Amino acid sequence: MNYLLISTVLMISSFILGLISCYVIEPRITEDFIREVSRELRPIIETLSINPIITMLLIFLNNLRVALISFFLGPTLLIPITVLYVNGFLIGSFLIYSSRPFIENLILIIPHGVIELPAIILSATSGTSVGLAIIHKYLFKGDISIKELFIKNLKYLIIAILMLGIAAFVEVFITPLIPKFLSITS
Repeated sequence: MNYLLISTVLMISSFILGLISCYVIEPRITEDFIREVSRELRPIIETLSINPIITMLLIFLNNLRVALISFFLGPTLLIPITVLYVNGFLIGSFLIYSSRPFIENLILIIPHGVIELPAIILSATSGTSVGLAIIHKYLFKGDISIKELFIKNLKYLIIAILMLGIAAFVEVFITPLIPKFLSITS
């Protein structure tokens, strides 16, 4: 049984469901949620913008925390699904309800998002595949080495962590150049 493939489909579906649900949920509720998150993050973002190295490190550590939670709690199946659903919801909400046009927001997310999102999905998928294998082994009496599968998936987690480091670099040092390059005003 290909646990990684099943987990990948499950994780990507969760993310897409999050994206779709930001369209379905009452716009006022979504806007209030985004406004509240923005208000809480504003002082942190303003403080961090003083030192880009610290900003990059904190973005990386936050994403690392999410990846580790998704991986090590992957066997619960529910935690990584929730993490990816919420990520999809937040990204979808940002794209739709931001003061900037949709396409501008998309252009600002894509450079680091094409690295960061697959890394988060990879970490969630790896942990979830171990969870599916545990279920298969103990519920259906399957013949599988959980230890070997865990070690194999730990290698995927390491790849995801490296990707998150690259994504944090891109988010802090490359993404801010895009509005200047494309003459996008705030």
